[in-house]
Amino acid sequence: MSLFKTVIIDDEPLAIDVIGHYLERFPDFELVGSFTDSVEAFNYLKEGHRVDLAFTDIAMPDISGIELVKLSKGPTKFIMTTSYSEYAVESFDLEVVDYLMKPIAFERFAKALERFEKSSRANNVEKLTPSLFVKDGEEYIKIRIDDIDYIQGLKDYAKIVTGNNHCLALKTLKSIEDGLRAYDFMRIHKSYIVPLNKIVQYNGKRVLINNVEVPVGSSYRDRLKQFIQDNGF
Repeated sequence: MSLFKTVIIDDEPLAIDVIGHYLERFPDFELVGSFTDSVEAFNYLKEGHRVDLAFTDIAMPDISGIELVKLSKGPTKFIMTTSYSEYAVESFDLEVVDYLMKPIAFERFAKALERFEKSSRANNVEKLTPSLFVKDGEEYIKIRIDDIDYIQGLKDYAKIVTGNNHCLALKTLKSIEDGLRAYDFMRIHKSYIVPLNKIVQYNGKRVLINNVEVPVGSSYRDRLKQFIQDNGF
């Protein structure tokens, strides 16, 4: 099996040492470079060097880890690392493999590499579907956007429902609405956002999605009705 070319990007040398030491236990991963300067790392990636996986800290001077992911145009996959749990993860438009909180436990590191290998195998068959990350304690749960049935606002939280499962995100509906607009989600009530492609029935007061009735607010009806009319319902 060919090796996965890997780089580490972090302005803390100790953090690079920890990840590098962990990588030594995984023979399928080859560390080909480490960078304390995010600009240097960006130039390395831009020059076309083969990098299958990059570990990058979020809080980097000059170019942050999030900015680096957004700027990267190649096939490199990213695992984000951070010391600050209060960072708001801008993951709606990012398809990173995982997030690791420092100090990174080896077991959690191994799980991230497993996710990368699984995503690499899936990517050989089809392009990874867009996903978002939801903070759950000290970890982030990856949710496929295609799996979302609806999102309900609950005071300071948003309840994201996927089939029989759900999770709570410490986010406002407004921020989620902005992030999901490109994926054809619509606010249909002050407390609900839905994926338009999953609506199977609409009676003016509610829509039916996956056998669940979701209310439609009076101030949102005209916009939803126009969408339905435009799409031949």
